[in-house]
Amino acid sequence: MRTDRLHSTQRRSTRRRQHFRHAFYRTRAVHLLDIENLTASTRPGALEVTATMQLYRTAVPIGRMDQFIAAVNPRSLVSAGIALQGVQLLTLSGPDGADRALVETALEDHLDQRFSRVVIGSGDGYFADLAVWLIGRGVHVTVVSRRGALNWRLYTSVPDTVILDSATVHVA
Repeated sequence: MRTDRLHSTQRRSTRRRQHFRHAFYRTRAVHLLDIENLTASTRPGALEVTATMQLYRTAVPIGRMDQFIAAVNPRSLVSAGIALQGVQLLTLSGPDGADRALVETALEDHLDQRFSRVVIGSGDGYFADLAVWLIGRGVHVTVVSRRGALNWRLYTSVPDTVILDSATVHVA
């Protein structure tokens, strides 16, 4: 009797996960990517960005209608542009320049009205207020961060997090 309940619970849990994953693909999302944070480099090369994005694509569900917006400091613009063809690329100099560019774009472009999901590719606490603001407007927010780089304030602000395991990132 007890094993029947266990198997029933496992089937329900599997169905929920399948429904969640299916719903993820049906909804439109925007991915806000802080490239320096995801690569753990202040000046990532094209190979580092490519390897990180391959890992990102395996860890995060991406729908056909998803949009990507990436931000880098001006010194990384060329290498990121080579690696991220077809991605909207922002740059802003100064402290937290990439973070500010992403937050300003999210607010000015009314991403809360255009997307049902926002994926923040960064572990910086700078994005905590944006995450809270988006959630308050009914947007589902997920944070993708490297292991050990996720700010506690950002972590507690969102319902979902995905940790990229940097041990699997290999640069040739």
